[in-house]
Formats: sequence, C-alpha cells, structure tokens
Amino acid sequence: MASRKPSVRHPSHSHPLRGHKAQVEEEIICSGCELDLIGAAFKCTKSECDYFLHKSCFELPRESRHKSHPGHPLTLLYSPSYQSSTYTCNACGEYGSGFVYNCSVCQYNVHVGCVSMPDTVKREGHVHALKLLYRSPCQNGLIFQCDECYETVPDNLWSYYCKECDYGTHLHSCAVEEEPKRGGSSNTSRNNDERSSAASELAAILEAHREMEKVLHKKNREMEKIQIDQLRFDMRLDMLGRL
Repeated sequence: MASRKPSVRHPSHSHPLRGHKAQVEEEIICSGCELDLIGAAFKCTKSECDYFLHKSCFELPRESRHKSHPGHPLTLLYSPSYQSSTYTCNACGEYGSGFVYNCSVCQYNVHVGCVSMPDTVKREGHVHALKLLYRSPCQNGLIFQCDECYETVPDNLWSYYCKECDYGTHLHSCAVEEEPKRGGSSNTSRNNDERSSAASELAAILEAHREMEKVLHKKNREMEKIQIDQLRFDMRLDMLGRL
C-alpha cells in the first residue's frame, strides 16, 4: 500500500495541506494569486474544502522590499484588510481578493503575481527588451497608450517600455497565447501551459476592468451634466432675484 504524502501547515488556512500535482483538466484556481493552477501545488486535506495553492504562492516571503515602494516594506496579507474584502492593485489596476503585498501606512497594494514581475521582458514583434516602469513614461500631460491593445494606460500604473523606440505596453501582455501542443519536453510543455493560463486569466480580467471603466466614465459624464445644469439654474435664480 502506497504511503500518503505528509501534510504541512500554512498560516493562510486552518486545515493541513498536502502536495498535489494539478492537471489542466482539473481547472483549479489558486486560492492565493487567484490564477489558474497547473503543476506543483498544495491542496487541503479535507475533501469538502476547495483550497489550493501554487507551490510558489505557498513559499512567498512574508515581507518584500520592492523598488516600486522604497519608503516602506510590503507585508504579505492572506486576505485584504478592507471591509469590502477586495483591493485594487497599484501595479496593474485590477481587483483582487486573495493574497496581497500591502503597505498599511500608504494603503499601497500589489498582487503577489505583479510584485515578482521581471525588470525587463521581451515582447513578440519588438526587437528590444522592455524595461519595467512604475509610472507612465509620458510627461507634460501626454497620454501613454499601450502599443499592443491601443488602450490608454493610467499614469500611476506599471508598464513595460522601450525608450529607444517609444514603444510600451501594459504590465501584463494583452495578447492571449494559444494553448501549446501536447508532446515534446514535459518541462517545456508545463511552463508553456502555466504562461498561457495566466495570460488568458489576466486578459479576461483586463477586459472586465475596461468595461467597468466605460460604465464609470459614462456615469461621471452624467453627473457633470447634472452639476452644470444645476449651476445654470442657480445663476438664473440669482439674476431674477436682482431684478
């Protein structure tokens, strides 16, 4: 009879966890980073508990000294400290409800996936490596537009940029990669699966966020119109009162 894998504890969860090799067809979401989980992982030993962690999320350090926020260390929280139980990532601008690196002094929050983004990346179709920036490369009120999806990137969000070509993109690639073909090296296939799953998830999140931005923009315009109409009405009343 095969021996069971030993259980381990993690401070994010009340039950013991056991090692698990997640398969694509299981369609598991990591309870830490909230992305698709494929490969080395940990799962709850309780059959009725749907708690999973990437091995990399299990091993995250409790504190990070990050260049994006040099004034204070970022502390790993296993759930957001806000009443809404969600947060907005200061790196990519997307929402989160799982693990987060947080500065309680500045209310600065970064997804655990964003905090480990490399200093440089290569984008398909561009000859140079792109450098990670923690603010918009555009100055003097100029608008920074992603050269992959052509959407505007807010000034305060991270991005990748090539100064030589004035070419930049969102922090996460906007292009959804195709699922890799089966076969070949198992390590290469697994790594490609992980990149593809993460890219697909992030692309879906980006699309939902853009739709929300459109709704908020429309509401803001309606509120501005109401305020202008009210101001005009008040001015007319003031003029009538002087007659």
